[in-house]
Amino acid sequence: MKTPVQDTRARPAAARLPRPERRFAYLGPEGTFTERALRSIPEAAGSLLTPAATAREALALACRGDVDAAMLPVHNTVAGTVPDTLRALAESPAPTVLREVVLGIEFALLVRPGTRLARIRTVSGHPHARRQVGGWLDRHVPQARWASAPSNAEAARRVRDGECDAAVAGEFTAAHYGLQPAATGIQDTAGATTRFLLCACSGRQSGPAPGPADRTSLIGRLDGRPEDIGGLLDGLRRHPFLRAVSLHLVPDGTSGSLLLADCPGRLDQEPTARAVGLLRLRVPGLRSLGSYPSAADPYDRHAPLDPFSPYDLCDLYERSKTMDTMATTGAGGPAEPAPEDIARLREQIDDLDRSLIGTLKQRLRTSREIQGLRTGRGGSQVDSGREQTIRGRYAEELGEGGAGLAEALLALCRGQSSR
Repeated sequence: MKTPVQDTRARPAAARLPRPERRFAYLGPEGTFTERALRSIPEAAGSLLTPAATAREALALACRGDVDAAMLPVHNTVAGTVPDTLRALAESPAPTVLREVVLGIEFALLVRPGTRLARIRTVSGHPHARRQVGGWLDRHVPQARWASAPSNAEAARRVRDGECDAAVAGEFTAAHYGLQPAATGIQDTAGATTRFLLCACSGRQSGPAPGPADRTSLIGRLDGRPEDIGGLLDGLRRHPFLRAVSLHLVPDGTSGSLLLADCPGRLDQEPTARAVGLLRLRVPGLRSLGSYPSAADPYDRHAPLDPFSPYDLCDLYERSKTMDTMATTGAGGPAEPAPEDIARLREQIDDLDRSLIGTLKQRLRTSREIQGLRTGRGGSQVDSGREQTIRGRYAEELGEGGAGLAEALLALCRGQSSR
């Protein structure tokens, strides 16, 4: 009996295996600007796109592995930061940003066929949309009452189902819900843009390769409402190594705040690493959302939503190193100090230390008196918002070590008052 001859010719494995389907979530329902942003990226072509009712739900789908990533709106140039997205990022266990998308935003007023402006009594849309079309609505439908919706597409669904008369949304949304535009281009500010982030959970998916225009983002929670910790942000913005960093602060929904910091460049670049380290020193608890390709071209000074150039930070960093070198060596190169000069300067330091210690003792007594008054009236011993302001002041005046010095001083005062 003959042994059958095996066919040893290689068969291409890719031809036998089905191509895996990629899955993405977005803030829905269908017809939102977020869906439009998701469909603009190459990865979404031929993929399964799943709408989610909230940013938290969309990101949860990514973290559970139900989808590969979620597209979320984060900032509009007119209406500002989207609080729901920042809260979702802050609450997620390990979010990471894969890429950024920026879209131009134009709104239309969508109605059921045959509805006239004079008959409109209720208008619905996302609160961010209301901030961008409020002037137009006041002029053209002053009789209409505003009803907020989780998304503009949800507002369109309400119009379709007869729950309200008109919706503020993109003109492209009309086809999804059988509506028609009663007016287009109703935004108060021309050229507005919205920034979106494609987010996944760490380790689940890799993003596009790094490019010349990259960003690194961080998010963290702070004690105190935004209006109470504005001094801290002002100090951060004035710091020479953080002037190219974009900072966004929103309420966290309770008594605190959420901070989103966008740094130009990648974490493996020295200027960016220094800026990130400085931010974490000033704001303990900031965690990285990763480095990712930015939608803005660093060479295009008219690019939308580009509050900084990645090279501003590098220039600041290089100038600082040059100044440090000049201060150390002098114009003519390094020089050996005389022993008597060192002795004289050390005497000055001793005098300054004695003065500082006396001032610290006075501060301890004053802190003890203030905290005694607070606790005597039933309040807490520590005012978190006040402490954040003090950290910001020290960081602004003393540089990288200032925040650490302030923390040591605050801990000393808290310990003294509790005895």
